[in-house]
Amino acid sequence: MHWIDLILNLAAWILWMHGSTGLMQASKRMEGISLGLTLKAISPARINPSWFLMMGVLLILCFKILLLHTLGKPLASTMSQEFLLMPVFFKTGSLSHMACMGIVTFLRCCIIGYVWLWFIRRMAMGRGMESLQEALDGMLGPLARAHAWIQPVCLWLIGLIAWMVVSGLLVQMEILPSRSLSELLWQATFVSLAGWLTLKWLIAMLLLCYLAHSYIYLGSWEGWDWLEHLVERLLWPMKSLRLHWKRIDFAPVVAIPLYWVTFLVIERAILYLGTGVAS
Repeated sequence: MHWIDLILNLAAWILWMHGSTGLMQASKRMEGISLGLTLKAISPARINPSWFLMMGVLLILCFKILLLHTLGKPLASTMSQEFLLMPVFFKTGSLSHMACMGIVTFLRCCIIGYVWLWFIRRMAMGRGMESLQEALDGMLGPLARAHAWIQPVCLWLIGLIAWMVVSGLLVQMEILPSRSLSELLWQATFVSLAGWLTLKWLIAMLLLCYLAHSYIYLGSWEGWDWLEHLVERLLWPMKSLRLHWKRIDFAPVVAIPLYWVTFLVIERAILYLGTGVAS
């Protein structure tokens, strides 16, 4: 059932991204309307199609909650969700537990998605990347207009605040034990940082796609140029190692385990600090 939760979360997040981007673009167009145009006769207002996408998000979440509850109720089991420092268990036989889990996992998916988009935007610098930069800026919305060093801080704060709210809900439903404010702040800090550790999956996927594209002709598409540019930035630390043999480039093969081990070390460090604070 975890795969069902993941797939439906991804579907809802895709609709969320398209819907929120459309709504932000519509608000920008409204801000650009001059006073003279507002005085002219205008046609009757029409509903922005992006609102239908947002309604689709709600429908998918409701469907996911009901589906997981229906499938899990006969089993009378629990579903666990890992938040780095601790597992959280939800009763499949309880509709309220499944509703809470559905909202929590979707929020986590959204925050991780924005972290991934921000990372790709930071890597997509240079010539030939203008169209990708414009698309990512549209998805990131107001965050893209902030200073570069403020953007990751904002994402971390969003994750921290989200966990504070979610944790309060879980305590009210007696899914998590009550904690003091200081303990909750530390817990939220580490849980928010844990979202950044998922970048190891993004980096691994980019490098694997680059490897496949390097040896298999997959057609001409602008996205492959973007991929080559992104991977070139990822492989920059190993540029001086000259990991080539004839026409074979071993740099991506070496980079995947190196990046993976690096993120594992960071994860262990966060776990160690989090355990020390908790004790």
